[in-house]
Amino acid sequence: MSGTEQGTRWVRRGRRAVAIGAAVAAVAAVAAAMIGPASSALASARAMPAPRVASEGSRTGQAAGQPARGSGTPAGWAPVPFEHAQLSVPGSWLVESPQQLWCWPQADGMIFAGIKPAFPKGEGCAPTASLAWIVPAGQIPKGITHHKPTAVIHGIPVYRLPAGKGSALYLVPALGVRIGVRGPLAQRVLATLTRSPLSVVLRRGPAAPVPASWTWRQSGGVRFAAPRSWSLQSENQWATCGTGLLPGTLLLVDATKPPLALPCPLQIPSAADYQAQPGLTVVTGKYAAQSVGENYADCQLRHGLRICLASVTGQGGSLSGVLIFSVSRPQHAAVFFLLGLSGSGASARAIFGSIGAA
Repeated sequence: MSGTEQGTRWVRRGRRAVAIGAAVAAVAAVAAAMIGPASSALASARAMPAPRVASEGSRTGQAAGQPARGSGTPAGWAPVPFEHAQLSVPGSWLVESPQQLWCWPQADGMIFAGIKPAFPKGEGCAPTASLAWIVPAGQIPKGITHHKPTAVIHGIPVYRLPAGKGSALYLVPALGVRIGVRGPLAQRVLATLTRSPLSVVLRRGPAAPVPASWTWRQSGGVRFAAPRSWSLQSENQWATCGTGLLPGTLLLVDATKPPLALPCPLQIPSAADYQAQPGLTVVTGKYAAQSVGENYADCQLRHGLRICLASVTGQGGSLSGVLIFSVSRPQHAAVFFLLGLSGSGASARAIFGSIGAA
C-alpha cells in the first residue's frame, strides 16, 4: 500500500472520522487552510536543548525548559491530558488516542493517551524514538503509597516500574495512571507531570467563587456564569469540524434546524492543534441532543438539576480539551454544555460550579 493510500484509509468512525497512515504534505496543507478557528495550523515547534531536571529519588520535580507565562508547560510545548493526569510535549509531536491513530514516520515524537504505545500489526507503523504515554493504572498494589516514591513531581508521588530497554515507566497512584517516556526528551517530559484541568474541574469540595467581573447568563432554563470578556455569539444550527468551541467565545446554539454535516478535512493530530482553548458552547432546542451527539452515563444531582458527563470524558485525543455534559430539570429538555478545559482548569471549575436553575 502506498503512503498516500495509507494516509487516507479509515480505521474507525465515531463522532468524527479518523485515519491511520503516512501523512503527506498535501493533507497537512489542506487541513491547515480549511479547519479555521476550530483548530490552529500544525505547529512547527522543535525540541530544545535539555536543561537539568530533578533526578530519581528527589523529593521535588522541576518544570522542564522555560515555562510560558502563567503555565507549567515549556514554551513551544503543549499539554496532553488523559483522565486526571497531564504531560506536556513539544507541540509538533503526534497525539495518538483510542479515537485516532496516525502514522507519520517523519514525526518528531508521539504521545499515546489512553492506549499502549503501539500500532496494530501489519500496518507497517512503529512509534517514534521520542515517545511518551499515559494509560490507566490498572490494579494498584496494596500499600504502595506507604513506600517512599521514586520521585515527587509537582507534589505528585511516582513509583518506577520495570520497563523495556531505553524506556522508563512509572505508576502514579494519586492520578490513577501509568506514564512512560523514552528518548532524549524523556526526563524533560516526565518533569511536566501534573493534574489535568479535568481533575481540577471535577474534584470534590465547594464550588470555586465566580469572579465579580464575570457576567451571568441563562439558556434553556439553566443559569451559569462566564467571563464578560468572551465574545457572545448565537446560532440556530450546529455545524463544526472541531471540538464545538470557538476560543474566547460564549456560543449559544438554539438548534431549531438539524445539524449540518460539513466536509471536514483530515487533521494531523499534533499536540499543539489539540491544545485546549477557553470557551463555552451551550446547545438547546429541538435538535440539541442530535447535534451534540454524545452518550451520557455518569450523573449527579445538584440543587434539583441532573448533570451528566459524556462518555468521552477524559479519554484523550481531540476531545480531551473539552468537557461535554448535559443539564436537565424534571420534565424539561436537556441543555448541553461544551466547556473548554484550558490552563489550570480553575476558570472552567468556576463555570461548572456556577450552573444552577434559572
